[in-house]
Amino acid sequence: MDDATIVPANVDDCEEIMEMIVCLSQYEKMESSVKIDACRLKADLVRGKFCCLVCKNQAGALLGFALFVYTYDIQSGKKIYLEDLFVKEEYRKQGIGSKLWNALAAKCKENDCSYLEFSVLKWNKDAKEFYKRRGCKNYTELNDKEIFRFTIGSS
Repeated sequence: MDDATIVPANVDDCEEIMEMIVCLSQYEKMESSVKIDACRLKADLVRGKFCCLVCKNQAGALLGFALFVYTYDIQSGKKIYLEDLFVKEEYRKQGIGSKLWNALAAKCKENDCSYLEFSVLKWNKDAKEFYKRRGCKNYTELNDKEIFRFTIGSS
């Protein structure tokens, strides 16, 4: 989609980003795992807790987003962790995901990041293929490493 542009998200985008997060959680069969709402998303965006790029058409409608954070690797320095890249279903296969990905890769370079990291559900073949076409490697296949999570209040 040639008329689509990538811009940083602002608080006015958060309601629609939240709607897309809900759609994504439904697709991933993880609806009950969403514990935030648009108010929390707005507050966290204002506080700089995360960064988000959105893709908009000329009318200003949101077509997709890439939500990420800067983090640090003790071996190679600053990196980006991509929490989610999502394109609304009716805009898929039109280059929106590629535009978001390219903008995110540019952010990596602009900010002197060593790499971009993310996770993909094992069963999500479309996402895996999307990232592989962009030169991404499955880190879990290449290294003897597992990811653990501690949820506050779980112990």
